[in-house]
Amino acid sequence: MNEFFLSKEQRTLCQLLANVLFQSNQEIETNIDFEKVYECAKKQATVLPSFLKLNEYSIDSELKQKILSELINQTALTARNYSHHAYLHKLMRKHAIDYCILKGVASAYYYPQEMSRQMGDVDFIVKKEDFKRVDAILKQEGFRAWNMHHVCHEAYSKDDMHFEMHFDFVGMPEKEHEDKVRDALQDFFKETREVQEGMFTFVIPNDFYHGLVMLMHTQKHLIAEGFGLRHLCDWAVFIQSIDDFEKIFKDKLQKIGLWNYATILSRACSIAFDLPNQSYMSDDFDLARKLLNDIIDGGNFGANNNQRIYESMFITDYDRHIVNRNRPIQFVRTMNSMIEINWPKTKQHPIFIIFGWIYFPLRRILRILLKKRAPVKLKQAYCKSKDRKELYEKIHLYE
Repeated sequence: MNEFFLSKEQRTLCQLLANVLFQSNQEIETNIDFEKVYECAKKQATVLPSFLKLNEYSIDSELKQKILSELINQTALTARNYSHHAYLHKLMRKHAIDYCILKGVASAYYYPQEMSRQMGDVDFIVKKEDFKRVDAILKQEGFRAWNMHHVCHEAYSKDDMHFEMHFDFVGMPEKEHEDKVRDALQDFFKETREVQEGMFTFVIPNDFYHGLVMLMHTQKHLIAEGFGLRHLCDWAVFIQSIDDFEKIFKDKLQKIGLWNYATILSRACSIAFDLPNQSYMSDDFDLARKLLNDIIDGGNFGANNNQRIYESMFITDYDRHIVNRNRPIQFVRTMNSMIEINWPKTKQHPIFIIFGWIYFPLRRILRILLKKRAPVKLKQAYCKSKDRKELYEKIHLYE
């Protein structure tokens, strides 16, 4: 690889992932600080796939034992997560509910090794008209709703199970482009498929809808806190498994404005993991390198850089729809929309937004003092938001 823009540890992590996920047999340098590589992998949520070939590398015994313990822990968590997906499947089938997994085991389905993807919560989607019914079913089963009042999902917990039930898709564009995306998604539930992974059964999207869901999901997090290497691996193993990528995706994604993003993201995968060139991969290597650097900078949902969420306030609105406004104006609009979402009555009484500008910053300061939130470096966030905003504008999301 010629990834001069990546640190030695980041480059090595990409090589480790390539060796496991794509059988690349890339030679790892001997003078690598694997402690730093391991820490990098944790922030990218890729410890499990990165170190599956642990014994093939020259790592000191103490660190090797620490990594091995984490691998055992992550494997156990992944197996438990699969069982939670299976529990959900049986519950939905019992009540004849149409549902579909988003990400999670749907992404893991494309990995070459079973259970080699690190998992998070169980994300699934139901039809809007079934939401209240499924909400009642989950509560009847002993789940507690978080009452998040989120625009597209609700979260539920029971013991060590954490479900995120979507009643709409994450990453919808602003209203002027929304109809095209909804048209593309209209047959989503008709095109789901039931798959078997070992002893577990799930319902996942077909190839097109899984790809579209990933693009919508990653672009939303990209312009906010970031999404990291775990989701880049998801896209990489996915495109490697699709033979007719252009035939399946090009026309449909061009209509909704995500084809350019798909081609640049695919080129970023090629650069990161030394994948063979494909006709659908962008020829803009410089832009793809910048995107790859931005993805790694964020880590798994901002785990590598806790200031990115503040940078995003100058880049996009609170619902992650727009990236083309003047940055100071965008910051004001983001604050206003955040206040309106948290205090819905301000939509009828805009004067109360002023109190939100006092309350929410004071609440943030208190949480920082209590060490519940990272300190805000607003000047730094403003400066760094400039390059990020320019990058996203060049990608032309939903254009």
